[in-house]
Amino acid sequence: MQIEHVGKNIDVTDFIKAYTEHRLERIKRYIKDLDVSEDSVRVRVVYDFEKHRHRNRVDIDIYFNTPGGGVIHAWEESNDLYSAIDFAMDEVERQLIRLKSRRVEEKRRAAKLESLKEHTAETPSIERPLITLEPLPVEKPMTVEDARLLLEEMGTFFLPFRNAETGEINVIYRKKAGNYGLIASNV
Repeated sequence: MQIEHVGKNIDVTDFIKAYTEHRLERIKRYIKDLDVSEDSVRVRVVYDFEKHRHRNRVDIDIYFNTPGGGVIHAWEESNDLYSAIDFAMDEVERQLIRLKSRRVEEKRRAAKLESLKEHTAETPSIERPLITLEPLPVEKPMTVEDARLLLEEMGTFFLPFRNAETGEINVIYRKKAGNYGLIASNV
């Protein structure tokens, strides 16, 4: 892990560097969990002191130089420089935990998609036509009243039939209210 310390309006002492690097040791386990080598991680820590507000600001940027890469950025302000470092590191840890859970979820989703692809490749797909030609359930022509009686007897919701009076195909169907409807092409 390459660590770069930058000071703005503040002299970065060896003690400040050592304290920050000690805190950065905690994130090594998260980096290992992400399957990222430590050599491909670059950390930039910027220390800033605002004179007019007497505040210390710490910005931490972590760059992953890997495929898929990514950047984690956290910052914090405090009257105490070491408190600002601690709070910024806590935020870095939260972001690393979120990044790890996202990557685990992506791997799980990719594995599931891959298994679905393998499963569908193994099963031969049977081509079925979208529309199949079905014969009329009743071949002989009948009146509308006979079709209604047959519909009640069969217990179905609709019945296509050839109308004996017109010679056309009609459909009689049962409505929710209990009465019947008729679809006729010559109406």
